[in-house]
Amino acid sequence: MAHPPVKSTPKLLLLLLLLLTPELQPTASATGCCQKHQEAEFLDAYETIIGDSYSKASQTDPTSLLSSCAAQGTLSESSQTTHTITADKSSSSLTSVCGADCVLTVPAGTTLTINSNLNVAAMEVGGSVIWEQTANSEQFLCAGYIGVTGSFTMNLQSSSKTAYVYIKNNGLKHFLLGSRALGAYQNDESQPPAVLEINGNEMRRTWSLLSTPLMTGSSAMTLMHDPAEMGWRTGDRILISPTQRSGSQGEAEAFTITSIAGNTIQLDNPTQQDFEATFKARNGLVATKSAEVINLSRNLVITGDEFENVACDDSLSDDFGEGVSSEGCMCTSIRSTCTVGLHTIASKNSILKLQNTRLERCGQRGIAGKYCAHMHRLSESPNSVIHNNAFEHSMQRGVVIHGTHRSTVSHNVFSDVRGAAMYIEDGNEMLNNLEYNVAICPWKLGDSEKYGCTIPGTSNGEADTSLNQAGVWALSPTNNMLGNRFSNSFNGMLYETNAFGGNGRQFSENKACTVFQPMGRIEGNTFHSHGRFGTYLLSSTWPKQHDLAALLANDGQKITDPNSCTGWTGEGDDRGWPSTLKNNVDYYNTFVGQYDAGDVMYENHFSESNNCLIYWKTSKDFADGCSSHLKGGYYSNGALNLPDQGAFIIESTTFENNVVFEANHHCNIGITGMLCAPTYVFDRVTFVKPDFRFYWADDLTSDNMAEAAVFVMAPDWTSSGDTDSSTNPFPSPHISLASSKFSDFLIGYDDDDTCVTSASLGVGTKFTQGILCSKPLRVMKIWTFDQDETTAARLEVELWRDGLKVFTAMTKLYAIGGATGRKQGYRFPMVLDDEASEYRIKLEGGGDIPADWHDRKWVFSSSSEFMSDSARGRGACTIHSDSSVIDCSNVDAIELLSCEAECNSGAGCSGHSYCECGSGGNCKCEAGWSGADCDVDVCSEINCGPHGHCSARYLGGDLLPTQSQCVCDENWLGDVCDKNPCENVNAEQCGSGVCVNFNEEEWACECFDGWSGEDCEETCVGFCQGEFPHGCNKYGGTYVYCNGGGGCMYQEEGGERSNWCLMVGGGEGGGLGGGDDGGSSSSAPTPEGVEDVCDCQRECNGEIAKEFLWCSSSGGCSYEDVYGVKGEEWCLFKGAAPTGAPTPAPLRQTILQQMLY
Repeated sequence: MAHPPVKSTPKLLLLLLLLLTPELQPTASATGCCQKHQEAEFLDAYETIIGDSYSKASQTDPTSLLSSCAAQGTLSESSQTTHTITADKSSSSLTSVCGADCVLTVPAGTTLTINSNLNVAAMEVGGSVIWEQTANSEQFLCAGYIGVTGSFTMNLQSSSKTAYVYIKNNGLKHFLLGSRALGAYQNDESQPPAVLEINGNEMRRTWSLLSTPLMTGSSAMTLMHDPAEMGWRTGDRILISPTQRSGSQGEAEAFTITSIAGNTIQLDNPTQQDFEATFKARNGLVATKSAEVINLSRNLVITGDEFENVACDDSLSDDFGEGVSSEGCMCTSIRSTCTVGLHTIASKNSILKLQNTRLERCGQRGIAGKYCAHMHRLSESPNSVIHNNAFEHSMQRGVVIHGTHRSTVSHNVFSDVRGAAMYIEDGNEMLNNLEYNVAICPWKLGDSEKYGCTIPGTSNGEADTSLNQAGVWALSPTNNMLGNRFSNSFNGMLYETNAFGGNGRQFSENKACTVFQPMGRIEGNTFHSHGRFGTYLLSSTWPKQHDLAALLANDGQKITDPNSCTGWTGEGDDRGWPSTLKNNVDYYNTFVGQYDAGDVMYENHFSESNNCLIYWKTSKDFADGCSSHLKGGYYSNGALNLPDQGAFIIESTTFENNVVFEANHHCNIGITGMLCAPTYVFDRVTFVKPDFRFYWADDLTSDNMAEAAVFVMAPDWTSSGDTDSSTNPFPSPHISLASSKFSDFLIGYDDDDTCVTSASLGVGTKFTQGILCSKPLRVMKIWTFDQDETTAARLEVELWRDGLKVFTAMTKLYAIGGATGRKQGYRFPMVLDDEASEYRIKLEGGGDIPADWHDRKWVFSSSSEFMSDSARGRGACTIHSDSSVIDCSNVDAIELLSCEAECNSGAGCSGHSYCECGSGGNCKCEAGWSGADCDVDVCSEINCGPHGHCSARYLGGDLLPTQSQCVCDENWLGDVCDKNPCENVNAEQCGSGVCVNFNEEEWACECFDGWSGEDCEETCVGFCQGEFPHGCNKYGGTYVYCNGGGGCMYQEEGGERSNWCLMVGGGEGGGLGGGDDGGSSSSAPTPEGVEDVCDCQRECNGEIAKEFLWCSSSGGCSYEDVYGVKGEEWCLFKGAAPTGAPTPAPLRQTILQQMLY
């Protein structure tokens, strides 16, 4: 069985990824829109943008709602009347005294019961409003705004009634809440909090996942959960998320349920595309790579008049220097209009309970504080809950948490929300719980009119526009995200701790140090099909030690501790707070990771089929001295772009399918990195297949000396003897890899060939011609001060053994951020050997190493704190003692954020529970556990056997799936993962491959790269010059083989690629398939009359320019004309026979197009 092609990432392609860094060049930006300033483009396409958007209110006219309330126009001030009730009343008693021109007031001490339709100009509620549950099957309340300082209770949880709150566009404006508002506020802090409580009929689950793939033309879908048990009904509107591999390029599809039978839903229309349902278990991790299906129907609907593009008001002033005003639409150089719908808000000293409700036509683009649901400066508010709602068709974000702590946003679904679906804004927000929400952008980003879910003219171009629109955006990292799923936005999760200067914004400006705040619990989330990042911590995440209780007591703002916003103690010790992101899943994104982050672990991370499986520019050693950066994860089909600085430890992690390891990602491009000299440590890792590559990122300098990083196997692991070809990526007995740039320090280390060139072992391409060593390597770094890279003396390094000098090697000063940058020093690889060997260092010409150069404290705490003046004179050659030795066996494993000290006064938390921070001693169950003692496992009722894993752990809720309950280990099949045809197949039977299962009864051999045949016994190795893949090109990772249709790549003298390609049927030796001679020329042209092996082989003229340009499985270049329009995809082969197919002119090679494939 031939292995399906997977995408690999050649070195030059990755170099371009570095040059087009995410912050400078979005990889899939919308065509023509929508950056923050692109209002004109947005307005030009406005009718198209809203044309396919759905609103419940526009579909029907329940009880004359639309004819009574919709589009009634502006109410003039002279036409307005008022009415104040003086005793408890019902709405049916008011219809004749307070109508559409009447502002109704419900004062404190009175209660209004809504038992009939009510259409008023506006409503002020100082007392209580209560909805009658049983009267009328449909009911509405219409008003231009509803302002609540008392309580507004709309509890229809046990009612079959369909109810509407319709916010009209009648021109009325509340003095505090603004126009078209439904909100609670209480300015008098001596009074009880205002309460806005809206609760529809309980839906047991608001979303599920496909259990089986849904193919084009299907009219039925099967879900993991029973739709009837979830509370879904015939007539409900549902939406299925796209699962395209090219991020942000999918389109969701909406349907109406026509019938339900078991787990299968009948749809009102056939599907227009395929939707994936793949369940995968690797390394003990479970990934539910399945399309989300969300229910957008509710019996309680908050809706209103259609959006209006209103002219700006040049009399308005800026609230906080961000170009927006809460008073209305403020004129700026980038805004002449605002797009206004309804908004809901709970403002200071109030409580919001918004549950089981549909919200639509909400958000006010360009006006501050006006969103679909807004918790505004509620401070500590554990009783505020936004749960089980459906948000659809918004023009400015979905749920916004602002200056609020310990609230809950859970089980909500989002579609067609422009900007961020969820948004945490000032930086002081703490310990809010975002749990089991699903956010889907239904439009593809590349659509030239819809522009994905981007929108211009808001207060934050990063969160909302094509610059970085995200499913969830947060300034404060000290919040919890559990079991959420995000699909098809430009970014999935964007934590931008350095935004607005990294010191808080608006009411918390210069009162929060967001870059250094602790990480909340980030666990069990899934991010897929995003055009940029899935998981994304952006540029500065360096959690430091904080007193969380004191921070919470001070509204999440800076406390008096002078060290709370610094990276070091007064003695220069690291204040880092080791944190972990646990059990998260990323797939089909362009990038995953962050720019700069330290003391952050990716634990049990599943990252598959992302261009960059991990994207990381700068990190640091963990403050505890022991923890790993990647632990227990699974990485497949993509590149790991690894960072500079310190020892980067990769522990108990599995790699599979064309994984590329890039050292020193982005180092010394701009000011990134320190010395481009990290040590990457593999500890108990597994390589499933030998199809990986290593290389060092270029720094674009003339001598490109950014390659000081080394890769090593953990010494205690290699010394244990518990390694083999599946755990050691290097050919035995080698255990370390360094760049050939430092060959002078390694080749000739001894007479035993401890270090050799990878080319001498026939694996030069796999290791980018690096140096392989059979002993551990480390990087020696000497930090310097006040030197100039262009004039500084070189460092002279001598290796001595048994009193004799073995060799002398030289290295120059290396500086980042300019020749005299503060990031500067010397570095070189060292072999860790017995005491008989020693390195002696001095400056060229005999100069001593100055005493104020150092390698100890105050070196690096974050990307903004490094090489402190306090470090001078504390180096190895001073009187200061060595740092304390750390015994890692006594260092606790990193745990998700908890505050056990708060619970120690009682019995503490036991079993599968943790002490919830800020709760005053409450023990909360871990994901998938319940019961008074958190001892009931959600998976206890699902038997998956020893080779299966429960799929329900991070799906949330109390309803178990009844389909796809078990996710099987590789090669195990069946409902309970008890079938494996490969179990009894001899490992040698598949030769250079592995056994894989077709189904529960049939198996076949899946061959490693370069091998083919029924038993993976055939290869072109030995028939072609050079090394595998012997290809002149590749397309999306499909190599050009010399067997079965392809060609050989030859090398010139010196090992440089000649780019000549010998195709099947060509050359002096005849055809290359089936083990023929293969020809002997080192630059063999393809002769006339060569036999076709693919559609475009002979439609090409000219030469191959670079190895990563292609147009089909046999190689070639794709071209565009001078105007950037993609041409006919002519492909080129050096020496290929002309066929008469013209090559269009003028032409330019399309590097960017191929990079983004």
